[in-house]
Amino acid sequence: MKRTLSNAAIIIVTLALLSACGPTPAEIAAMTASAWTPTPLPPTPTPIPPTATPVPIDLTVTIADESGMPIPGASIVFPESGDDTPVPANEQGQYSWNNLQGETATFTASAQGYMPNSAGQTLVRGPNDVSITLQRDPFGLLPTEACAAGETWLYAEDFQDQHAQGWNEIDLKMPGWTLAPSAEEAGNTILSAQYSDMLGDQPLNSGLQDAEFDNAVWRIRFLLSTPFAKGENWFSFNWRRALQPFDLNGQEIYDSRYQIPVGTNYFAFRRLQQPATNIGIGQLGAPKAGEWHLAEISTFGNVTEIWLDGKRLMAYDDPEPLPAGTMGLELWLKGSETIVYFDNISVCELSAPFVSIVPAEP
Repeated sequence: MKRTLSNAAIIIVTLALLSACGPTPAEIAAMTASAWTPTPLPPTPTPIPPTATPVPIDLTVTIADESGMPIPGASIVFPESGDDTPVPANEQGQYSWNNLQGETATFTASAQGYMPNSAGQTLVRGPNDVSITLQRDPFGLLPTEACAAGETWLYAEDFQDQHAQGWNEIDLKMPGWTLAPSAEEAGNTILSAQYSDMLGDQPLNSGLQDAEFDNAVWRIRFLLSTPFAKGENWFSFNWRRALQPFDLNGQEIYDSRYQIPVGTNYFAFRRLQQPATNIGIGQLGAPKAGEWHLAEISTFGNVTEIWLDGKRLMAYDDPEPLPAGTMGLELWLKGSETIVYFDNISVCELSAPFVSIVPAEP
C-alpha cells in the first residue's frame, strides 16, 4: 500500500535540508565583518615647529687716531642704516646701531683736524665691531689746539675740506670769496677775500649762521697782502652780531655788534646798536701787511677785549653788554690790488676772564 507524506512532514524535511545547505552562524559573522568598511578617522596633524626669531644685526663703530686714541665727536656717515646724515661719536669715539636690516656696510668718518677716511665691511648676525683710523691733517685745527686750558671748544673751521661750514656766502663761493691752496704752505687751504666787479659798491659780507655766543673768545688768523690804499679799503671783524632785529626800549635795533675795523692806518674797536648808538671805544695802528696775525676777540661778563698776536690792545667794560650773537666778516674793498687772507677760525667758551692762547714773552 502506497503511503504519502503529510504536509507537516514535508515542511520539516524542507527546513532540515535548507539548514544543512546554508552557511553556519560563524560563516555569516565572517561575511558580515568582511563586508563592513569602517569610516576612517581624520589624520593626526603634524606639529609645525615655531619660527625661530633671527638674531639681530648690531653694530658699533669706533673712530680713533693713529695712536689708537678715540676721537670724541667724530662724524660718521652710514647710508645703509637708512639715514645718510652724519652722526657724532661719543666721548669714547663710538656710535652704535641696532637691528640693522642689511649685511653690507660702508662708512665715511671725519673729525676736526683729521683727514676723512672710508671703510666697508660685511656684517654678520649678532654684534659687529668696526674700527676706523683717521690720520692727522698737518694743517687741520684740532679742538685741543684751538682752545686754551680751561676753555671749552664750541666751533672750528680750518677750510681743509674746501668748505666753510655755516658761512653760506663763502661756502657757495659768492663773488669775492675763494677757498684755495696756500701759496706758502703746500697742503694748507685758506680763505681769500678780494674785490669783484660783480660787487659794485657792496661789501663782501659773511657770517656764521644759526650760532650765538655769550662768554666766549673768537680766534682767527688773517693776513693783508699789501697795505690798504688810504681811505679806500678796510674790513671788520663783527663779534656778537645779532642774528635778528630786536626791540630795545621801544626802538627796533637792526644792527647790534662789537665791530673791530682794520683800515689803512688803524685797528679800532666800536660798539654798535644802530640806529640808537655807534660808539668808538679805541683805536691803534694797523697790523703789518705781509704777515700772518692772530686776532683774539673775547667777552666774559661785561668785559670785551681785543688781542693781537698775544698782546691786549683794547678792553671795554660795557655797562650794558650787547646780547649774545654770532661772528662775521665784512670787507669794503676797491680794486683788486689788496687781498685779505683768513685761516683757522675757532670759538671757545670761557669760564673765567680771558687769557691769550699765545704764550707770554719772558
